[in-house]
Amino acid sequence: MKCPDCQSELKVATLKGVNIHECLKCKGKWFERNELVLAKNKADDGLRWLDFDPFGKDAEKLSTSADGKQCPQCSKKMQSLTYSQSNVVIDKCQSCEGIWLSHGELAKIILYLEKAVNSESVKGLAKDTYKEFIKIFTVHNGLISEVKDFLAVLNILEIRIATEHPQLTQTWQTIENISPTK
Repeated sequence: MKCPDCQSELKVATLKGVNIHECLKCKGKWFERNELVLAKNKADDGLRWLDFDPFGKDAEKLSTSADGKQCPQCSKKMQSLTYSQSNVVIDKCQSCEGIWLSHGELAKIILYLEKAVNSESVKGLAKDTYKEFIKIFTVHNGLISEVKDFLAVLNILEIRIATEHPQLTQTWQTIENISPTK
């Protein structure tokens, strides 16, 4: 496979335990179908609950332009997409569903998602926790994966409550330390 940016040969590389293809010259990365989601989840386990699907429900968050880069896997013309407000350009192939990221763009996606989580309110995180809990029983992507997603957002919610409402945390700790009398 050839790099869509500089036409150098792509080599197999491991990124966070995910086998991808990388250009050794320009450091761009080729993700076959679902590999970007796996790499995102492994890059920051706390973000695993944030779904990132540039081919499905996240598609409406993407603005498109015809960049004309050639897919390294199937040689078809890819679309250039800007993800939400992140200014990160994703080149995707509609045919094989592969995604090309230029050097540093995965780190920018992770940073963007971290900022989105950090700006979410306790109320918003509570809603997200509830949604992830419901997914355990309704989504059939794998029970273990859905439980991990639920626990990740629950952990973030606990940290946010402790940060924003320290008095509540102190009260809870006091209650936990009180031993019942007989």
